[in-house]
Amino acid sequence: DNARNITQKVLLSIKSNQMDDVLAQIDGDLIDTLMKYIYRGFEIPSKDSSSHLLIWHEKVYSMRGIGSIVRVLTDSQRA
Repeated sequence: DNARNITQKVLLSIKSNQMDDVLAQIDGDLIDTLMKYIYRGFEIPSKDSSSHLLIWHEKVYSMRGIGSIVRVLTDSQRA
């Protein structure tokens, strides 16, 4: 899946101290889509990706709350 691979490469290239600035530029619906790709990254991990994706998950959760997780898990369309 090209979209997942590209998104994961981008997420992994952004340092943890830059994540808040990146998220501040994204609107709510796109942040939920980003959460979908974070979960897809957990399903198909690459070397050292899980710890970095957990940081992303924490940042997105702090912005959007449990609702983002529920929307991702109940959405029938996969990222």
